[in-house]
Amino acid sequence: MKSLLSVIVALFVLTGCSKSVDQQADDYVDVSYTLCGTKVKAFSQGDDGKIRVICENDSYFVVKNQDTLAYMHELNGAYCLGLGFAVFTERSNYYTFTCSNDKNFNIPK
Repeated sequence: MKSLLSVIVALFVLTGCSKSVDQQADDYVDVSYTLCGTKVKAFSQGDDGKIRVICENDSYFVVKNQDTLAYMHELNGAYCLGLGFAVFTERSNYYTFTCSNDKNFNIPK
């Protein structure tokens, strides 16, 4: 009985300390809207932790986590003038992307 009670208490503590699933999804969607330069057609996070975004203009992104999305936001402002990406790929040592205005970049991590 003690172990069951300790598990329940632990769940309440963890839930109270972390963001809810809805809040995390809102954070991701907010960032992805700025990266698409248009509306988001599909947004999901798989069991593998990767975030997948398909934009209304058929551009797409598959990124490892929220940190990469935040960095994409910076790259969009610096290299794409805030217009969004047509394609973005995260590689082991590089970020490779094409801006909506057809400029291509390969940036080291």
